[in-house]
Amino acid sequence: MSDLRHVLDGAQRPQVAIGKLAELLERNGIDLADVGRVKAIKAWQGFMKGDDGEPVTVDMHGIEFVPAWTDGPAWPVVQPARPVTVKPRPVPKRTGTASTIVIAPDPQIGYRRYEDGTLDPFQDERAIDLHLQIIRDAKPNRIVNLGDTIDMAEWSDKFAVAPEMMLTTQPALDRTHRYLGEQITESPADCDILLLEGNHDARMARLVLKNAMAALRIRQANAPESWPVLTLPHLLRLDEFGKTANGSPRVQYIDGYPAGRVELAPGSDDVTPLYAIHGERLSVSAVAKNERQSFVQGHIHRIQDWWESYELAGRLVNVNAWSPGCLCRIDGSVPSSRGGVRLKGQPVARNEQWQQGLGIVSVAQDGTWTKEIIPFFNGRAIWRDKEYMA
Repeated sequence: MSDLRHVLDGAQRPQVAIGKLAELLERNGIDLADVGRVKAIKAWQGFMKGDDGEPVTVDMHGIEFVPAWTDGPAWPVVQPARPVTVKPRPVPKRTGTASTIVIAPDPQIGYRRYEDGTLDPFQDERAIDLHLQIIRDAKPNRIVNLGDTIDMAEWSDKFAVAPEMMLTTQPALDRTHRYLGEQITESPADCDILLLEGNHDARMARLVLKNAMAALRIRQANAPESWPVLTLPHLLRLDEFGKTANGSPRVQYIDGYPAGRVELAPGSDDVTPLYAIHGERLSVSAVAKNERQSFVQGHIHRIQDWWESYELAGRLVNVNAWSPGCLCRIDGSVPSSRGGVRLKGQPVARNEQWQQGLGIVSVAQDGTWTKEIIPFFNGRAIWRDKEYMA
C-alpha cells in the first residue's frame, strides 16, 4: 500500500482525507467492513523529484490498520460456563440405614434479555434456595436432577426464537454451573449428583444436527475421551467438579433423552423398582398403567401422584408414578403454550397450572422405597418438623 503516503497530502479538511482514504482502500480491494481499527498514523518528511528534476521536500503519512477479524467475531461466541469455587460445608453424619435421594425437578434456567440489557430469569431463585436448604438437612446420598435443568430457549428448533431470547445462552450456562456447584456445597462429600437430559437440555444438539452436522461430535484436539465441544457436559464444565469421596464423578450426565433413565431403588416383593426419567407423557397415571413399573418424572411441572396395584403370582405388587413439580417460575415467565408476550418482549403475568416442589426418596437395604413430595408455596416449604423460608 505504497499509495498511503499520498492519502493526506494536500487534504485541507477531514472530509477530503476520508474520501481519499476510501478511494485508496477501494483501489486496493480492501472492504471498509474488514478494517477493525487504526493502529498507528505516522508523519514524516521525504524527498521526491520535482518537475525540474530537482529534489523537493514533501510531507508524507502512513496509516497502519488492524483487520476486523483479529478481534474475533462481533457476535459473542458461547463459551464454557464461568467456573465457580466449590467449598462444601461440614455436614453432620447420617443416621439410620436407609439411603436418601433428593429429586430436583425442572428449574429451566434461562433468561430474557430486554433492550436495556436486563436479564429476566425463568428459574425461580426462591424455589432454588428452598431446595438447597432442604438438601442440607436431608444429607442425601444422591441428588437427581430430572431434566430441563437449563432452558436453552435461544436454541429452539420448534418455537420461534424472539429477539429477547438472543444472547442469553452464556448467562444461562454460567448460572447452571453455579446451580450444580451450590448442590455440591450443600451435600455430603460422598453424594452423587445426576443430571438427566431433558428435551430442553437437548436443544443445542438437535439444532446443530440440523444446521451444522459436522460440528456435532467435534472434540478438543488430542482429547478423544472428552465430551464433544457443543454439548452441555463440556459447556457446563462437569468434569471439573471432580469426584466424590467414593471416587465416582461428582456430577454425572445421563444423556439419551427420552430413553435415558436412572434406577433409584431395586424394589422388593411389595413395590416395583423405581426409575427417574425426564418424561414424555403429561400424565403420570398413564405412565403407571402402561409401564407397570414405578417412575418419578419431570417435564410436566405439576405435582402428581398415582398408584396402581397388580396381582402377580398370587402376590400384590404396587406401582407408583409421580412428579414433584418444578423449580422454575410459574407466573408466566417461562415460555409455554399458554404464555403470552407483550410487544416490547415482556411476558404477560399469568398463573400457570403448575406447582413447585421437591421429592425425597428413602430406600431400605432390601430395596423397598418410599417417597415424600414437598410442595413449595410462594417461597415457603414445610418438611417434617421444620419450616423453610426462601
